[in-house]
Amino acid sequence: MVTDHAASTSIKPVRLLHTSDWHLGHELFGHTREVEHEAFLAWLSDTLEQTQADALLVTGDIYDVANPSVPAQQRLYRFIAQLRQRLPRLQIVIIGGNHDSALRIDLPGALVDADVHLIGGLPRHERVPDMERICIALKNADGIQAAWLAAVPFCRSSDLEADGLAGLYARVTTALAEKAGGLPMVLSGHLHVAGGEVSELSERRLVIGGEEAAATDLFDSRAAYVALGHLHRPQTLKAIMPIRYAGSPFPLSAAERAYRHSVTLAVLEPSDTQLDILPIPRPVAFLRIPEQGALSPDDAVRAVQALDLPDLPRARQPFLEIAVQVDGPEPQLQARLLAALENKPVRLTRIRRVTPQSEHSAALIDPARELSDLREEDIFIAIHQHKHHSPPSDALTRAFAELVAEALHENDDTGTDEKN
Repeated sequence: MVTDHAASTSIKPVRLLHTSDWHLGHELFGHTREVEHEAFLAWLSDTLEQTQADALLVTGDIYDVANPSVPAQQRLYRFIAQLRQRLPRLQIVIIGGNHDSALRIDLPGALVDADVHLIGGLPRHERVPDMERICIALKNADGIQAAWLAAVPFCRSSDLEADGLAGLYARVTTALAEKAGGLPMVLSGHLHVAGGEVSELSERRLVIGGEEAAATDLFDSRAAYVALGHLHRPQTLKAIMPIRYAGSPFPLSAAERAYRHSVTLAVLEPSDTQLDILPIPRPVAFLRIPEQGALSPDDAVRAVQALDLPDLPRARQPFLEIAVQVDGPEPQLQARLLAALENKPVRLTRIRRVTPQSEHSAALIDPARELSDLREEDIFIAIHQHKHHSPPSDALTRAFAELVAEALHENDDTGTDEKN
């Protein structure tokens, strides 16, 4: 449906609430996050009503793994069902991310009504992108089509033809513009765009078409808003149109504890887009001893002993990471810290040992480096350095990253669990 631009200036705007990277089912070193997810979804439901949102957009990584637990799936479906009852005119659009199984997101699509769009993988019809499913009309409070959204999920190599991601977005934008006429257009995606700040400890590296990060000119300047997922820090990128990562609802690693997590309300009018950043309350604190750097073993023990925290139910007790500076073996360190933590209302995530060389040593030769901190790329570079006495070229590193990404994505099709 093509709408005349002059007529569109008198209609109400569309109020689109953008959130992302829920990672339902996530565990932090064995600690579940169910209480935090329940608190966030309850807050989100209230916020959708209070802001009089017309549409909810979730830009990927709904689940933490491709084969999520039954409780994680139940949490998503229950939330959708409750929203449909509470806010019957709300449109819901959910796209798949790199952590998600495309098939698992797509599968319930036949069971939901026309105002719920589940786009796990790039929709296709006769081997070409299905623009009828990708392009979604958004209605305002009066029930009038007042904006259009391109629901583009995380794209795997098999989704892209010779012209790659840029060609796909160009075709999608052309189709969207034809349908939208003069109405505002929203582009969505789950990818790493250059200029976005990465959380190394919890975001899996993405390589699409041989490149890790796409340029902002991937998106057509006619877009009124570009809604992205994948990076966990809420952030707006520098571009001629608003490009924003909504970010995760709460910290998924210690590296994210200082983020001000939020959702984004985009008010889409024919001549302008206004963004309202809505902070998410944090139901569980995330502590680190010390705040920056590392302490000696004795100082770390004293800092733990000095912790004075309120008594809370186990599921709401703060998470704690302890960083300790060590020069050699400290066989009693863990026992000393655990003894100091006894009866403290806190949940220990890990004790991180830091050595003077750990800031500059290779991944495989630093004994203080945690296994969970190692990336496939680190190991590859270290092995290449050891064998050839030089680091791999940029081209070889990108090729290796593509192979890793393809191997991880194959797990989506087999239903294999896929961790960070």
